[in-house]
Formats: sequence, C-alpha cells, structure tokens
Amino acid sequence: MPFCPECGAPTTAGDPYCGECGELQELSDRVPAAVRGPASTSMTGSRNNPTGLQLGPGTLLRDRYKILRRIGGGGMGSVYLAEDVTFKRLIAVKEMIEMFADDSAREKAIADFQREAELLAHLDHPAIPTIFDYFFDDSRGRYYLVMKYIDGGDVASRLQAVGGKVDEPTVSQWAVEICDVLDYIHSQNPPIIYRDLKPANLMLDARGRIMLVDFGIARFVAPTQKGVTAIGTMGYAPPELFAGNVEPASDIYSLGATMFHLLTGQDPQDNPLLIFDFTRNPKPRQINPEISSEMEAMVMKAVEHKPESRYTTARSFGRDLKKHLRTMGRKNAPDDSSDIIDPPVSSDIRHCIHCGHEMATDDIFCAFCGQRQVTRPTAKLVVVGTSEINAQFSINDDGESLIGRTDPNRGIRPAVDLSRYDPAARVSRKHAKIVAQGNQFFIEDLGSANGTFVNGQVRLPQGKPHALVNGDEVRLGETTLKFVVSY
Repeated sequence: MPFCPECGAPTTAGDPYCGECGELQELSDRVPAAVRGPASTSMTGSRNNPTGLQLGPGTLLRDRYKILRRIGGGGMGSVYLAEDVTFKRLIAVKEMIEMFADDSAREKAIADFQREAELLAHLDHPAIPTIFDYFFDDSRGRYYLVMKYIDGGDVASRLQAVGGKVDEPTVSQWAVEICDVLDYIHSQNPPIIYRDLKPANLMLDARGRIMLVDFGIARFVAPTQKGVTAIGTMGYAPPELFAGNVEPASDIYSLGATMFHLLTGQDPQDNPLLIFDFTRNPKPRQINPEISSEMEAMVMKAVEHKPESRYTTARSFGRDLKKHLRTMGRKNAPDDSSDIIDPPVSSDIRHCIHCGHEMATDDIFCAFCGQRQVTRPTAKLVVVGTSEINAQFSINDDGESLIGRTDPNRGIRPAVDLSRYDPAARVSRKHAKIVAQGNQFFIEDLGSANGTFVNGQVRLPQGKPHALVNGDEVRLGETTLKFVVSY
C-alpha cells in the first residue's frame, strides 16, 4: 500500500492526491496519464502556493481573504481558516482544485460545488453556515466558497473525545436541533434532501449548537422524481437511495443512523447492509443498556427499511424528541407548541453565561458545559478596532441599555452612544437595545436602517431578542462591538 510522503496516511494507488492532507503524490506510474499530462500553470505556478496544492499562510484572495491555515479537505481541494480583512472576522474558505482525470469528473465536481454555493446562498437558517462570497480565481484555476467559520469542532471528533459514546440527553438535544434544520430544508419548494447526514457533517458552534455543513451533494428533489444519483455514506444512507429514489424520509433514516452511532458507539459503516436488521443484529439497548426504551423505539423507527414505516416528517420526529427530553427531567426542553429551536424566553428558562445553552433558573451549574453560574454578572461592550482605553460601555444589569447615537433635539441619549465611533452615521439613533434578564443578556434590533449582526451571521430580525454570550461580536452598521461578561 502506498503512503503519502507529506503526512504518512495510506493512499490508494492511482489517486493523484492524498485524501487526508490533499498533498500531490509523486508523479509516477501510479498517477493517471490524464493527470500527469500538461497541467495548467495556474494550478502549479502560484507564487503564494509553490506546490500548487495548499495555499500558504498569508495568501490573500481577492485582496480581502487572508489564509491563516488549512483545517480540512481532501484530494479535490481544501478548507482553510482565513480572515476577512475588510470586516476583521474569521471565516472559512472552501476551495476546489480544477484538476481531474477526465472531463466528466471535472464537470460533475464543478456542478456539485456550484450547487452547494447556490443552495447556501438561498437558505436562511441558524443551523446552516452563512455564505459570504463565491468566486473563481483565474490565476489559480480554482473555485472558492467563503462562509461562516464554525469553531466548535465536528460531532465525530466530539464522539472520540468522550470515549466513543454520547449521553442520551445530549443526543436528544442535538437531534431536536437537526430535526429543525431538516424540517426547514424539506419545506423548500421543491424540497432539499441533504443525503449525507452523519457525525462528520455535523459541527458544533461556540455555543454547542448543531450546524449542518457540507451541502455538496444536497439537491432539490421534486416529490415524484426518481433516478437520483446514489450518493451518500454506506451505513448512514437509506436503502432507497441506492435504488435511485430519495425523499425527506431518507434524511430521517440518516439521522436515526447517526443517533444509533452516538448512543451505542457502533459505527454503521462497519456493517452497513445489516446493522439495522434487528432480527439478526442487537437492538440499541442490547449494546448500551443505559439507553431508555423510549429512545430505542424512536431510533428503530427512524431506521426502518421502508420509508413509509419511518417518521413521516422531521417535525414529527422532533416533537417526539422534545417530549422525551421533558420526561428525562430536562427542564430546558422546548415545549410542544414552540418551534423546535429558539423557544421564547420564559421565567423557567435562562441561558448559560459561558456556552449559551438553555438551563433552569435554579441550576447552579450548566448541565452542558459544567460551568458555575453567578448571581449577577456584569457586562460591557468594547469597540473593536480602536486603541482608545475608554472605548467601552457598561451595560445595565437590571433593565435595558439603548444603543445608538445621541440626538439632543429629540431627547435621545443612548447608554451606548456610538456617535464618536460612527463617522459615516451608519448607526441609527435608536439602533438596538440590550436587555438584562437574570444572568443573561439579550440584544434586540429596533428597526435600524443598516441592521444588527451577531458574529457575522444573518441580520437579526426586528424585535426578536437574541441571547448574547461572552465574546460575541455585534456589528451595527459599520461599527463592531465585543460583548464581554465579567463573573
């Protein structure tokens, strides 16, 4: 078996690139002639990337996106952590190298990459990374997709870090959040079927919330469409996908397979064809007796062989999961009548000041991150991009703090007056407000002209409170503030 000379990972004979690190393999008989032939000089001659493969730290794309380091990818390209030097924020840059063994492979890869960009550009959900830019770089012969950087790691890595199994309450909460995003994409017209749901494609943001990434093979599918290309991951992909059929229930199967893996520690890829035939193989509770019978029943229903035997919708699956959370004593479980995620704030719910997860008001420690809570934290907003020592504002810890610009003629004197730091007058007079409720602070846009953004995400809707966590960056117009909590 050949090994990559760069990272030492085993490779497959004939592959021009290492699937682990993306390094070009030695040009010998192992590389197809179509790849060994005259290569585009734009692919191999970039002065910022002398090897022609990975972009080096400091490489600047579009005079705006500064590459920091490679954080993932495979033979067809890489994913980089980068800095948007215009808005001073971290981003992820996904790259596709236009070098393929034949024209059909090239066309398919480009089509998949463009479809991912178009899908993300039209989707607006907190569990789907925001896309900022999409372009082709002529000098390098590569396509680039610029999107929100998710810094919490993927669920597959979390699974390894905790010893191969995840506790049932956490899996239930993650599944509720996944059901919400599946319900959203399945409700598009026509529906979008993700087709590759598995732990490696689920990320956790800084607050521990699920993000669905890698929409490269997701596609719009008409309700009656058949003959869909069988793309997915063995073990997680449902039987009908390999017959050329796909429907929303296909994603429910993959979610059930993912939950099975997280709860039992048994990877469906190890026995992809038979693992969910429970007449021949052990049920979840036979593998892990700590799993509740209710959870076992839900997982087994989700991975039924026939699509019509599974949950009819992701929303119905989510409802059952929410009920299950409450029966386990999770006081922060969402109510049946609420949306699957982001339930309205009530007197029985608050948020952890460290990770942002919901918790009961009488909890001393957060059940998710384990951090101790305090009776009365103090908070402030610090202006980003200035060296002035006084460029910070204390937030009222018992009530509201208005953010905007002073207008003496109209009697507007905001607690957070950004007049000095907003020379272009992009901040509205009454732009936003921060409301303190117990140990948590919420920011709410007041109908501003240029919007309120948190961590570079989609503009906050007017009048809808958004929970802030220590370290969040809030952008109002062209002014960026960092939210800092003292414990």
